Amino acid sequence: MPSKLPRLSAILSVVLLFAASTRAAAQAIRLLPQPILTIGAEDRGEPYMLERVNGAVRLSDGTIFVGNSGTGELRVFDARGTYVKSASRAGTGPGEFEQGSPIRPFRLGESAVIADAGSLGRVNRYDVRGNKRPQFVLHSQPQSALSIIEGAYRNAILARVTADARLSGAPGQRIAPRFRYSLYDSSGAQTHPLFELPTAERVVHTYGGRTRYPWLPFSANPVIAIGAGRVFLIRAGAPTIEMWSLDGKSLGQISWNPTRVRVKDVWSQWRAAELATITRQVDREFYTNFWNDHLPLPEFVPVAEQLHVDPLGRLWVIRPSMPWERSAQCEVLDQAGKIVARLKLPERFTVFQVGSDFVLGKGRDADDVEQVQLYRLEPAARSN
Repeated sequence: MPSKLPRLSAILSVVLLFAASTRAAAQAIRLLPQPILTIGAEDRGEPYMLERVNGAVRLSDGTIFVGNSGTGELRVFDARGTYVKSASRAGTGPGEFEQGSPIRPFRLGESAVIADAGSLGRVNRYDVRGNKRPQFVLHSQPQSALSIIEGAYRNAILARVTADARLSGAPGQRIAPRFRYSLYDSSGAQTHPLFELPTAERVVHTYGGRTRYPWLPFSANPVIAIGAGRVFLIRAGAPTIEMWSLDGKSLGQISWNPTRVRVKDVWSQWRAAELATITRQVDREFYTNFWNDHLPLPEFVPVAEQLHVDPLGRLWVIRPSMPWERSAQCEVLDQAGKIVARLKLPERFTVFQVGSDFVLGKGRDADDVEQVQLYRLEPAARSN
């Protein structure tokens, strides 16, 4: 009979790690106001000129992979922000990305993985120096033409594939494309299916002889993250986070008590702000007609736009920001649902990765130049 000691030791290690991370998560934290590292400038040459950065990730040695989708490149920078190499280019060959593919790198061990959205589940992988590793395919059941990686943790990849993306129906009908979420190993084999979820709702709308499928304002997308040995899910825009194990089992849920924003209180201002950004007259007329006062709007603005898990097990709930707000708000929770920090993120900043002592994301300078920025995260001074 095989010994049970290795399995018991592994379980004990997970329990001790979770207990330690739970204690650390209870510590108050603050984000320093200025970035400690900035990548992106128009006067340092082409490698530092960024366009449509869809993601970036920092490895343990400080190497930063930047997904520069505008040129189809994965660019590698060292811990000081110095350009090292371009690890990919636009194309269909090994390690390349098809034109228009959003390049979002995620850390998988000491490597980076990126799904090529233009291919049949193809995933490109690069080692810490940016060298190409063998490609693999996410083998979903049944196989899907589109695979989108949502995150990675150790050797597990969390991804979604299309379940039903048909856009059709009678005018006024509400529809929601559906995705299947599963866990995969580092070879692309599906290990554990998790759930199938709808995206935010669309409405079939006809105006001026054209039928389109615009999003229903404030309808909630699933918000999902992986880390600390678990998968976390905000399913329907409410303040409840489901927890799932890495073998696909439900572990219960976390609830917290955030401030909720009623849609009716921001609807008129939101509609005016969004219309002001539309330049084509035909589109302005369409959405002026669509965004009428009889839309079946939800009662509340969703509580989350993004969800991140840091290495200490803290959950970073990024709240949706209104078009007139320059900074997003973030609530940091421990895994009991206690809010340990309320943070105001830097202006026009999108979070890509949260470490134990840093936050990495995309911002813009005063001239609207895209930048990848690294901010220091440290314990907050406690008041007596």
